Amino acid sequence: MTDLRAWQLAFLKQTRADWETYQRIDDPTWPACHRLHLLQMAAEKLGKALLVAGDMSLERITHTHAAFVKFLRVALNNHNLQKGLGMTYSQLKAHFTRLLPIANEIEVLAPTLAQDGPNPEYPWPDKTGHILVPVDYSFPLMKLLQSPQGAQLLRHIRYFLVEFEKLFF
Repeated sequence: MTDLRAWQLAFLKQTRADWETYQRIDDPTWPACHRLHLLQMAAEKLGKALLVAGDMSLERITHTHAAFVKFLRVALNNHNLQKGLGMTYSQLKAHFTRLLPIANEIEVLAPTLAQDGPNPEYPWPDKTGHILVPVDYSFPLMKLLQSPQGAQLLRHIRYFLVEFEKLFF
């Protein structure tokens, strides 16, 4: 097994664990910040599992949080994915284009990408200097995830994780 394949499998294994935990706590009784944190981590590592097999260096992949949107942009070129979803390249591109804004909202939950803004891990100041706490914050992304596009993106993440080896190996 190549070193990159080992990294790919490691990211995939951790992604599946994060996703399973997200699924277990995806319930309104859990704080949105915890649910979104797990979703963000699963999406990021899913992206890294695919990107590590591409032309990005391992060092760059392991030091970035911006991987999920890139994953979707790269994945749309995958013939196995097109076939699995029953879409042509053009159809899949249009479909993913509609999902990218929500994917981006998931991605920028990472504190380094949130840039002193809303994130599910750490408090941040608002424009007046008042400190906001993730557990008390009403994340607009929660409503987006309940929209048809949000629900579709979550179904796709589940599909990618179940079929990853068949689609991307």
